Amino acid sequence: MTHGGGGHDGADMTTNVILFALLQLGVSGYAAWRGGKPERFVAIAMFAAAFATMIAYAPLSRRFAGAEFGVLAVDVLLFAGLTVIALNANRYWPMAVASLQLASLIVHLGKLLDLTMGGWAYALLLKLWAYPMLLTLLVATMRHRRRLVRYGVDRPWTSFDAR
Repeated sequence: MTHGGGGHDGADMTTNVILFALLQLGVSGYAAWRGGKPERFVAIAMFAAAFATMIAYAPLSRRFAGAEFGVLAVDVLLFAGLTVIALNANRYWPMAVASLQLASLIVHLGKLLDLTMGGWAYALLLKLWAYPMLLTLLVATMRHRRRLVRYGVDRPWTSFDAR
């Protein structure tokens, strides 16, 4: 999950990183505190990926000039984790989050296929998907809370047990 920072302008980058970090912390914290197991697992995965992404970026002087292989590795791992959750959760929304993460992998593929893709465009397209992913997690956690109030239970995982 490529976070909201990492642009070329230092002041703008710092503001974006701080705003995204606060948003990530708030949404992930809420999901970890009030969500069911799928919401919690996705919150942990997205938070860890955002942190790992900050570490994985190339040095600022080379950032987004070529493919960001460290970020690509983080994004592949996040996609794999989200896919496992989506295949097992008793919810539809994890499929949407995994699909949004897949879009960021397609952006990496685009950069690998066309190294002339501008750094600004590459950075923007990578960052774009993190925000709807967070919004989806937030809404999913709110809906989980509503189902708990309404029905008293919200089964977290799909069960193929015929009993």
